[in-house]
Amino acid sequence: MILDTLFIESLSNFVHGLSTAFFLYFGINLVFFRATNRPLFILGCLFCLWGVQDLLLYIDTIGDSPYYSTILLSIDMWAVPLCALFLLEILSPGFATLRRALLFELPLVLFTVVYIMTGLFEVYMSSVVYTAVVCALVVLFIIVRVRRYNRYMRDNYSYTERINVQWLMNSMAILAVCLLSWLYVCTNVSHLGDMFYYISSTVLWAVVLYYSLRQEWIPQAQDMESEETGVSRNFVSQMGGKLEEYIREKELYLNPKLSLSDLAVEMGTNRSYLSNCLNNELGITFYDYINSFRLEKAKEILDDSGFEGCIEDVAIRSGFNSVSTFRRSFQKKYGCTPSQYRKNALGHR
Repeated sequence: MILDTLFIESLSNFVHGLSTAFFLYFGINLVFFRATNRPLFILGCLFCLWGVQDLLLYIDTIGDSPYYSTILLSIDMWAVPLCALFLLEILSPGFATLRRALLFELPLVLFTVVYIMTGLFEVYMSSVVYTAVVCALVVLFIIVRVRRYNRYMRDNYSYTERINVQWLMNSMAILAVCLLSWLYVCTNVSHLGDMFYYISSTVLWAVVLYYSLRQEWIPQAQDMESEETGVSRNFVSQMGGKLEEYIREKELYLNPKLSLSDLAVEMGTNRSYLSNCLNNELGITFYDYINSFRLEKAKEILDDSGFEGCIEDVAIRSGFNSVSTFRRSFQKKYGCTPSQYRKNALGHR
């Protein structure tokens, strides 16, 4: 029994060490070398906070003292507003400002200060409850914002690779496990609980880091009121015919990163005109509209008996930015994979 306890304690310390090294190494790299945008800088600050905090736990005076350990756990909660700012900055570029950061952090800082002054465990537990409520609200808000982001993306871009944020939704499952283990650690001192928390949090933020480094941050218009929106139905109807003709003639769909703004500039018109035309007259998103031309082009290539390239070549030549997106879109529209279609097309000749 004693050996089992010692083994779990040693394993917990080992996992703790790996977690500390992970957060310190990538935190320092993000803040000083890789933070080319605001979300990565915020993420780097988060990692540094956790790394320094974990290092302090190795000091015997702090690690063996319930009072000082509780202070560190209280400071650990400061990461929650930073997490919220990181996620919101991804979904709404420009949202994270110094003023908002200070406002977000103020309640938790006050909880920590009051605990330092009083040492009352009730103050600490109040901060735990407050943080848990904030976490739940942030998760719900992020889910709503992701849906709005996805809609904006499909209305303004003809591709989703490296700009979609589905990975945020996928990370929510790990986040839920991480939050539950964090709440347990905050109220129950246990080597096994600590180990589970370090593992789940490190895995979670490793996933977030991986996708954050790959993410292409797109500027979002908060609203379209600044643009001309008083467009007559007759004008929109005329625009619909010109739009299809222009895209086919210029083969603009072959640009794998074509955006609605690019198309508006190319046609010498206003983005809101095109947006109204697509959404209100044609009832389709910009993403689906452009990809419909790409799928037609792909079908044309596959029908050509003289074409000897592979499926990847078809995707590239028809303007798709991703082979997986091409395969998925093709099967959805034509009911078979590109390879099956090619085989059937050649078999009937």
